[in-house]
Amino acid sequence: MLGKLMKYELKATWKLLIPANLFMVLMSILAYMTVQLSFFDSDNYVVVMTGIIVIMTYILSMFVIAVGTMIYLIYRFYKSVYGDEGYLLHTLPVDKHNIIIAKAVISALWVSLSSILMYLSIILIMSTRLNVLKTMRRSFETYMELVDSGRQVGGFTVFMTLITLFIALLARILKITACISLGQLSSNHKVLSAFGFYYGIYFVQRFFTFIYYMILMLVAETSDERYQLSFLTLGTSWEFTLISSLIYCVVFYVLTWYIMDKKLNLE
Repeated sequence: MLGKLMKYELKATWKLLIPANLFMVLMSILAYMTVQLSFFDSDNYVVVMTGIIVIMTYILSMFVIAVGTMIYLIYRFYKSVYGDEGYLLHTLPVDKHNIIIAKAVISALWVSLSSILMYLSIILIMSTRLNVLKTMRRSFETYMELVDSGRQVGGFTVFMTLITLFIALLARILKITACISLGQLSSNHKVLSAFGFYYGIYFVQRFFTFIYYMILMLVAETSDERYQLSFLTLGTSWEFTLISSLIYCVVFYVLTWYIMDKKLNLE
């Protein structure tokens, strides 16, 4: 049943998101050609303006697709689970766990696809014809040094970082589904309540993160110099992000399931 739900979710979303991502690819190619053909070095005013229009359209399309994808997926979840379509969905002999997993995973895959295409697009624009792969490798190594400073970047670290990024994305998506579900507990202003829960949870997360870093600093100050760096880097390592993201996934998943299964109110 989970496979059928995921297939249905893909069929319901691809007609909008595939063309959007293809448009991003098209604009990336046009922007790359504009930069490589030196449109901005031309003495022809029309050529320069054409280049400006292409680059501005490229930047705008990146922003619209990134934000639009998230808004569409949020709207899709709300409409299909708690909106008019929810009446049909919840009458089907489908386990609530399968509904949550299918929608969260498919949403994460769409966001991942857009993010990967944006990353490759930026690398393409920044690089020349001869060093696209070199620029890609250098940018990823720089990112790894920032999030995992003091360690040697190996294949295992790269693999686990990619896994961690996906789990962190799932945690953010489940956070949104939990907030939408919590908003349904309100008799009026359900959407406004969902926003309120979102920011409330955000501040709670920031508070616990602050407490965590304070504890790390206190432990580091009382530790030997050899261990101070290892304690301080615990907050920026992929291990910390993975563990915290897994905890958030469980918490937000349980909240979404509990409200959907025990407190469902589609009135």
